[in-house]
Amino acid sequence: MDWSLIAVLAIAGGFLLWRQSKNAERAEAAKDRLARDNHLYQAIKAGMREYHWRERDHDFWKAKNGEKLFETAHLAAFRIDHFAESRVGFYFKDLDEHGLYSAFAGNGDELIESYYRTDGTFQQEGVLLHDD
Repeated sequence: MDWSLIAVLAIAGGFLLWRQSKNAERAEAAKDRLARDNHLYQAIKAGMREYHWRERDHDFWKAKNGEKLFETAHLAAFRIDHFAESRVGFYFKDLDEHGLYSAFAGNGDELIESYYRTDGTFQQEGVLLHDD
């Protein structure tokens, strides 16, 4: 029996098992991120429904950058200035996360909406991966 061939096969098999476990770890991390991003995305959408409902009785566009627009038991909404977009920042108390909604009026009736994971300053823009 050629022991060198067995050793090479054992090393190659070990390497393949190691690569498979790394791929499984990456897949699990991607799955976890998608679940977290979907959850935050849905929370931002719910926050915007609350924003639009309250907007009927308030002049939110008069608020200063970073000013709290309203607060509920689950979230706080803030006005965020931007040169080209309408933006609303959220802090979700139950998630302990910050989210950012932005809308850009495109050509004609086109409205381009974006959803981000952000920090407490609302300066970072981490694009959310979501199923919608």
